[in-house]
Amino acid sequence: MKKLIVGLMFGTGLLLLDACQSKTSRIDDLKDFVEQLSEECGDYTSEQWEKANDEFSKLLDEINSYDDLTKEELEEVATLQGQYAATVFKNSGKAIMEEMEKAGVALDGFLNGLNEGLENDER
Repeated sequence: MKKLIVGLMFGTGLLLLDACQSKTSRIDDLKDFVEQLSEECGDYTSEQWEKANDEFSKLLDEINSYDDLTKEELEEVATLQGQYAATVFKNSGKAIMEEMEKAGVALDGFLNGLNEGLENDER
């Protein structure tokens, strides 16, 4: 009888531990993603940023599907969203500049044509 009671207590303890673990692991994927991104994103291209944004959105959608998030979990998710936004803002400048350079050739031609058109209208 003692073995049965000890076994039940041990099993119950494992279930409780697993329940606590699963709640934090729901946010851990997002946390790991944000930390990994901030370490690796220095040379990301615009395509890599698109993939990162898609992955971030998927992780957020998964977290938002849970109805039983605690206040602490919600605060941590909000913090991670802020960290992600700061990382993107801080490190996506290179990709933005590359896109601007590509578009710059066409933009220069457009602006030159616009200036010429305006100068012709003033005459």
